[in-house]
Amino acid sequence: MTIATVNNQTFGDKRELVRQVNNYLRDFVQRHPSIDGALVVSVDGHLIAKSIDGADSTKRLASMGSSLMSLGNTVTGEMEMGLCKNVIVENEEGFITFMHINKKLVLVTFTTTPNGLGLLLSASRSCAERLLQELRKSAEPAT
Repeated sequence: MTIATVNNQTFGDKRELVRQVNNYLRDFVQRHPSIDGALVVSVDGHLIAKSIDGADSTKRLASMGSSLMSLGNTVTGEMEMGLCKNVIVENEEGFITFMHINKKLVLVTFTTTPNGLGLLLSASRSCAERLLQELRKSAEPAT
């Protein structure tokens, strides 16, 4: 498990990258008051970064998130519908989204705002794209 691999390239300083991702998630949640939290997890179920207040179950959520994405990939593959881009969980008190950042990382976001799914999806897609750009930049060899 490593956040530091994108397209078979390894990043130099993993701790610095994780710090940057944690900072970005914190800023992301602060910019979107209706989003209650965000995590980056690996597809093998490890917590990489988080911005959630008072959540003790983030490691379990990381594991469940990777399982849900794997199930989504299996279902869409079985239905011959291409790759699963995201999984949405609607519950009595809000929504949780699980969205691929790349083949190895998943963004998990959630909201308890009524009717907040549209904003959650839009903001989460932008966040995942931004994180992917940053990961690619970090993977580039220093010149």
